[in-house]
Amino acid sequence: MLCFAFFIVHSAQAQTQTKSPSISGKVVDDNSVAIPNASVALYDRAQTEIISGTVTNPDGEFTLTARSGEYVLEVSYVAFQKYQSDIELNGAGTLELGTIKLREEENILDEVVVTGERSYMEMNFDSRTFNVGSDITSLGGNALDVLDNVPSISTDFEGNVSLRGNQGVQILINGRPSNLVRNGTDALSSIPASMIKEINIITNPSARYAADGTAGIIDIVLIDDVRLGFNGSVQANTGMPQDHGIGANLNYHVNNINWFLNVDFEYENDPRSGSTFRSFSADTTFAFEESTDSREREMEGSTYFGADIFLPGEQVLTASARINLEGGRENTDVFYRDYDPGSPGIYRTVFDNWNIVRQTQRENIEEARESDYSLRLQYENRFGGRDHRLTADFDFEFGNEDDDSNLNQIIEQGQGSPLNQRTFGDEAYREVRFDTDYERPLGEWAKFESGMRISMDWLDNDYRIEELQDGNWVVPGDEIGISDNFTYFENVNALYAILNGNAGDFTFQLGLRAENTRIETQLDQTGTGSSQNYLNLFPSAFLSYTLSEQNSFQINYSRRISRPWSRLLLPFTEISDTRSRRIGNPDLRPEFGNSFELGYMRSWESGSLLSSVYYRYRTDVTERVTTINGLGISTSRPINLATENAWGVEFTFDQRLFSKIDFTGSLNLFQSERDGTFEGTVYGSESDSFTSRVRIRWRFLNTWNFQANAFYRGPEQTTQGRRESSMFFGSGLSKRLLDGKATLSLNVRDLFNTRFSDREILNPNSFTSSQYSWSTRSFRLNFRYNFNSDAGAGSGGRGSGWRR
Repeated sequence: MLCFAFFIVHSAQAQTQTKSPSISGKVVDDNSVAIPNASVALYDRAQTEIISGTVTNPDGEFTLTARSGEYVLEVSYVAFQKYQSDIELNGAGTLELGTIKLREEENILDEVVVTGERSYMEMNFDSRTFNVGSDITSLGGNALDVLDNVPSISTDFEGNVSLRGNQGVQILINGRPSNLVRNGTDALSSIPASMIKEINIITNPSARYAADGTAGIIDIVLIDDVRLGFNGSVQANTGMPQDHGIGANLNYHVNNINWFLNVDFEYENDPRSGSTFRSFSADTTFAFEESTDSREREMEGSTYFGADIFLPGEQVLTASARINLEGGRENTDVFYRDYDPGSPGIYRTVFDNWNIVRQTQRENIEEARESDYSLRLQYENRFGGRDHRLTADFDFEFGNEDDDSNLNQIIEQGQGSPLNQRTFGDEAYREVRFDTDYERPLGEWAKFESGMRISMDWLDNDYRIEELQDGNWVVPGDEIGISDNFTYFENVNALYAILNGNAGDFTFQLGLRAENTRIETQLDQTGTGSSQNYLNLFPSAFLSYTLSEQNSFQINYSRRISRPWSRLLLPFTEISDTRSRRIGNPDLRPEFGNSFELGYMRSWESGSLLSSVYYRYRTDVTERVTTINGLGISTSRPINLATENAWGVEFTFDQRLFSKIDFTGSLNLFQSERDGTFEGTVYGSESDSFTSRVRIRWRFLNTWNFQANAFYRGPEQTTQGRRESSMFFGSGLSKRLLDGKATLSLNVRDLFNTRFSDREILNPNSFTSSQYSWSTRSFRLNFRYNFNSDAGAGSGGRGSGWRR
């Protein structure tokens, strides 16, 4: 915090330094009301270069300085016509311009509503940006629904998000880490799609970003719409299966303060299903079928509020807070049917002549409550221009999650005893982060960047398993799973420096990031724990060549790390399924990856094509390895299993087919080789697969909009078996109402109900085949109304859309 205060004081002092001569004036509207935060820019006479710039203060006044000479002064503000005037500065003193009146720009604003819509996809070498506002099929949904429609990204039934087939992804919210992805990506369902402005994909990040994520970065940028006065939007949606929500994004900008408030409430009741077949043959031979049906009911409310304070000069101080409360209940029925195959062997299906040995039903009732809170303070100073700036960010996040389950098992046919179990989980966490970034031009050809980050995470998880024995609840032995209190602490400190430059048609960037990581884990009752302390360097390099305005090339390299997230470290056993258990591993080490990429971009008036060839080498790759004991119970645990060589080629394409029809497509062809050993067993795979997406959008009759999406992922070999192909389709129809201020849309996801996860695991003594459906065909009706703003624009302050 002392560093934070120093930066603010230093920046404020920098603003007081003046040079002679100077220019001053006051900006007002047609009613002579002062306009704060209007942009004032001083250009050379040819208007090819900005000499100086500032924004007006709360009273509409401004002052800027420049050397003697002839200039063009430009004053602009949203919804007003620009003001321009030729001026000449001679000698010392102040040139008083008096009052400058800006006129409202009503006609031009009307045109923006019709033609000013952003392209769905904007491609650059270092990132690809996808404009969510034009994606009809995700309206009324959440962040995971949005990611499902973005090229290069795929999700699975466990909530894992992959980028180019790699799950080592760092997910950011507004360019920063967030507690929403503290325990994986499931919590992204708490971000309504209506609050998301765009998705940025960075496949090979520079040293500017935290080094976590060997696959790259997915940055979810929330809506940012600071406007003078009161504006915002309200939205509501309903759907089948039950999916209901209501929310509002409000913005009030007065004088030098912009207040913002985002509120959202959601209710969902979703069905899920799955089935498994497993056969085992060693000292004994048996087989069973399992079917699962569950329904998860979830209620969630969130509030995000704060204020942007516009300080003298180009300084902004933002204070914000977020509260998220969630409660849910999941009812799951699991049915087991055990068979006697009659002869030894590993079977892949059930035969009609097999005898049924036993039928079992297991009922699981899980209740969860979660609360998350965050406080954030942000500061930015642009020192009179966008290329020279300082930012600082302080975050404090904390929360608690309770998760209790009751599990009752009865024998419907055959021999066996009833089983009653229950689990109690209580987790508390705290996270503190401070980081600062500085950018400064070095003449006309280069720019220097540097920064630092300090982050500390604490986790305290208390877990207990109990079993009903002789009428008493007791803690069973370790053969089921341990009951203990697990504590986790992680501290990462980082420094980085980057040099950007250009020489003719070449541009380059060289960066180096240093990160020191310290991790401590402890089980209180057993007294066991682990400790890790390591320092790593993460270089990055980018070289681009512009052949023409339509053709350009880039080659880049970066080194990255993927630290295991806390859920993978928890040493507790999940026993909701008595035949398939999951356990964490507190001794997991981080993955390291080196990535190389060569890209070519071709653009033309109606579209563009980005082609990329990439190679990635990873060590200590984390995989879940499944082992099966003689009772047929499988245990899945994450380990640092393998090294990986992966390479591929990716094409991302967008084209305006006709004046009102747009087409977007992507194709990613990749191949990987993995090799590893666990408990004397060699695991390896050589796999090639691909993912593809297409999207077509048709705007017709001025106010109607139709969209259709399709996704396909090819089959893939794994180190333990095979994952089958997957596909799904979606479409949506929307209409603008009330002079373009409102939108009514209807969309359907997984139109043909084909989204399944089919997997096979083949071990020396067993075969397992499973199919799981984590969602079903769904319909959503969504209504959105914008007031005092352009159609389709959202709201929320700079705090909700703060970006680097």
